Amino acid sequence: MDVTKTAAVISGESEPEMGWTLPAYQERSRRQRDRLMKAGERVFAESGFWQAHVADIAKRAGCSVGSFYRRFQDKEAFFFALQSDMAAHAEANIVKFFTDPACRTEPLMDVFRRLTRNSARTMKGIEGYYRALFELSLRGRDVWPLMRRVEMIEAAQVVDLLRARGIDMDPGKQDAAHLAIRMMHGQIVSNILHGPGPYSIDDPRLHEELALMLVRYLGLEDVATV
Repeated sequence: MDVTKTAAVISGESEPEMGWTLPAYQERSRRQRDRLMKAGERVFAESGFWQAHVADIAKRAGCSVGSFYRRFQDKEAFFFALQSDMAAHAEANIVKFFTDPACRTEPLMDVFRRLTRNSARTMKGIEGYYRALFELSLRGRDVWPLMRRVEMIEAAQVVDLLRARGIDMDPGKQDAAHLAIRMMHGQIVSNILHGPGPYSIDDPRLHEELALMLVRYLGLEDVATV
């Protein structure tokens, strides 16, 4: 499904505000903004959101504090700009994964195994974002709309794939797929923030168990190996 069309299934969600960051018109300015984004994610991973300082982010990015404030109003504005970038990349990666022709031909268990492995690897690479996300949420900030959007897009892609493979998917399966994706993401985030439970995030056994969870919860045991 086209990502624009898929996003339309999300009811009650407003588009994210785009006023968090000043536009980067020149290539040099865009590169510096990207360096700040990468540096901020790493600083959040090491220190958390509240203990991170703008000066630390700027220093790691190799720029001045003034350069930071020319692009972002403050540290929270920086986080929401980072979140917007992360969500855009996540949506693009989801569509890329499900448009891979292998998803239509290889056994579903293999598809879900790849999905969970790719999700774990990608999410581990931005652990600072997730740490900041939860810290802000615990202080009452409304940080979840984009995360719910990504979940629902991924769930819609799962449902579309199963229908394309000739599997009957009644309307209630959309909600079931959404919950299954949330459970998968939740386990991965828990692993990132709290450590193995019981498997590490790189352990193939974790990916296997999460793939089995998707198969069983969606009632696909009879078709998972074909």
